[in-house]
Amino acid sequence: MYWYMAGAVVCLLAAGKLHLRGVKKKKGMQIALILAGGFLLAALTSWADSAETGEKQVVRTAPGQGSQEKEFRIDVEGTLENYPITIEVEERKLTKEQRQSCLEQAKQELEWSLKGENASLDQVTRPLYLPESLQEGAVEVSYQFSDYDIINTDGQLQQDLEKPTLVEVTAELICQGEICIYQIWVRVVPREKNQQEQFVDKIKSIVFAENQRENAECLTLPMDVEGIKIFWKEETSSISFLILLLAAALAVWLNVREKEKEKQKREEQAQQMLMDYSGIVGKLALLLGAGMNISNAWERIAFTYRKNRENKEIELRYAYEEMLGTLYEIRDGVGELQAYENFGRRCQLGVYRRLSALIIQNVRKGSKGMQKLLEEEEWEAYEQRKVRARQAGEEAGAKLLLPMGIMLVIVLVILVVPAGMTLNF
Repeated sequence: MYWYMAGAVVCLLAAGKLHLRGVKKKKGMQIALILAGGFLLAALTSWADSAETGEKQVVRTAPGQGSQEKEFRIDVEGTLENYPITIEVEERKLTKEQRQSCLEQAKQELEWSLKGENASLDQVTRPLYLPESLQEGAVEVSYQFSDYDIINTDGQLQQDLEKPTLVEVTAELICQGEICIYQIWVRVVPREKNQQEQFVDKIKSIVFAENQRENAECLTLPMDVEGIKIFWKEETSSISFLILLLAAALAVWLNVREKEKEKQKREEQAQQMLMDYSGIVGKLALLLGAGMNISNAWERIAFTYRKNRENKEIELRYAYEEMLGTLYEIRDGVGELQAYENFGRRCQLGVYRRLSALIIQNVRKGSKGMQKLLEEEEWEAYEQRKVRARQAGEEAGAKLLLPMGIMLVIVLVILVVPAGMTLNF
């Protein structure tokens, strides 16, 4: 729990620091807050799972619904710490006549089922079969052994035998409080239990006696044995670590989603700029043919775009925005050659880098032959635009194949099923 709290504090401090840095760190701040929330929820669930329950009552099930088992951990002063223990809570009691009827029938069933695969109970060489219930669940059976070193509670024979001996096996047939005892002797090697096991047996014996109370709605767990206090904690499946994993997964998903959005935005921007390239080159070639130099032509195209944008006649076009940025750089004192070079670098596309190189060459060596080069560039850009348009159409057609196939199947079903039904008649 303390590690979870420390993680939450670290994430909150990181979120606060990112918040002070401004809007650009918004995504990182969201991720830090999600992780902090996950750490806090994990800490709360961990604290709830480890809390001591003190005096506790367990509600019994209604008659006919069977018994239930509860998992606990107990702390015993000076003896046990966080020790696991299983408590069986039986269902509510039935009438005495009903209990006796079930027990009489269960006696005969137990006589032949207890031996399991052994030839007889006098010569036990294989595990005993210890049915937990008889008469289709109406009778519960519990077993006790005079020595658990030889035969455990599951009827399995232990392998550390030193010499043959006799162990008394006592089976208790319990039907809502009515008990029938079945006893037999087998060869055993006794083993002394340790202090912890002996103390747990005492606890279970007290719980067993409590279970025999008729018409008791709750089972009261012992709070002390022989003057030693017991603290009960119900065994639960902790979800604190799972919550932390979910918070981390959410943070990772948020980060991946943001990156995917940015990637998609860059791809859409690149596609738009490629579509506008042939138009920009064509306008430059046209204005150069009209007698303008490259600087005036550039300014004319950029300012025309800005005017149309201000009048809301066209939408945002990234290539023209970069042209405006280049014009502003020149007016702010950046060298003309450097501004055109920056334009090609910002666009991050090969065609715009090529255009930037052509313009720089024109500024350095003069405009001779520039118009022809731009016309050739325009023709090539137009051809590439047609290729991209054809590819986009093919991709759209491929996406339509699945819904068209589904529609074809539906049409076939509509036509074939009535015809088949008519033939059957």
